[in-house]
Amino acid sequence: MISVQEFASSNPKVRLCAATLLCLLFLGALIEAWREDTFAGGIQQGSLSIGQTDTDYGAISLEQTEININIDVNVNMGEESQAPALLRPAIIAGAVLADSLEWMQNMTDEYDVFPFIVTDASSPLHLAIPANKGREAMVYLSYIIHNYDNLPPYAIFTHGHRTAWHQERDIVDMIQDLRVSALEKAQYVSLRFSWSPSCPAELRPKHHDAVVWGDGDHLRETEDAIGDAWGALFPDEKLPDTIASQCCAQFAATKEAIRRRTKEDYVRMRQWLLDTRLDDSVSGRVFEKLWAYIMTGEAVQ
Repeated sequence: MISVQEFASSNPKVRLCAATLLCLLFLGALIEAWREDTFAGGIQQGSLSIGQTDTDYGAISLEQTEININIDVNVNMGEESQAPALLRPAIIAGAVLADSLEWMQNMTDEYDVFPFIVTDASSPLHLAIPANKGREAMVYLSYIIHNYDNLPPYAIFTHGHRTAWHQERDIVDMIQDLRVSALEKAQYVSLRFSWSPSCPAELRPKHHDAVVWGDGDHLRETEDAIGDAWGALFPDEKLPDTIASQCCAQFAATKEAIRRRTKEDYVRMRQWLLDTRLDDSVSGRVFEKLWAYIMTGEAVQ
């Protein structure tokens, strides 16, 4: 009986077929090795949370307000020089579970949104507050502290409701009509245009002789609270004779305005809010009247 080796050596066609088969197998192995090397070496694993941007400063989509879902994605920019990611402006809203935040979904094409649900103990870390005190002030201070080192170009601080008595218009329209060029120049702007129920000399914490529009509800307790808290909030600054700005703690500020104060300043302010025995309505009103001063250094805005 003739062996396989003898048959192959005596038949040129068999030798050609065998050589061709070996070449194809070798070529296939090379291609597979190249594919594995390209995908393994050229793409590295990263992590991105649903609702978060690759700028990684904590925005979350309203579609996942109460659920924190992580998805692994593969991203690599190679060894070439990389341009820093551009941070998008942010909307920070203080809300309760009963508030409808659907309006914020319409803003996510242009803004990163931060819905702080102050009555939700299960909020993710970047949307959590240490205590539900001081109304929206605790939310605003906590956002600034969490993101101080990586702030967006500007941030809009607002309440969770879409409409309210103190808003001249729908909050979505107000945000969309914000003139960024004017904000960049002023660095801080109120989302409310009217001075009522405030006025150009609303608070007189030293002399208590302010002339106010309307009945001046809570005027004296607010003046007293600001006067008492001033040394703790602004230890190296003189209490102004007059403090005035539009109500009602809804405004836009650039990162430069926010960084006019140090992170430690905001931590100190929040600690005062945590420690104070004042009613939330009063402690919240203290900051409502002071946001313009905090961001600009101007007592009358």
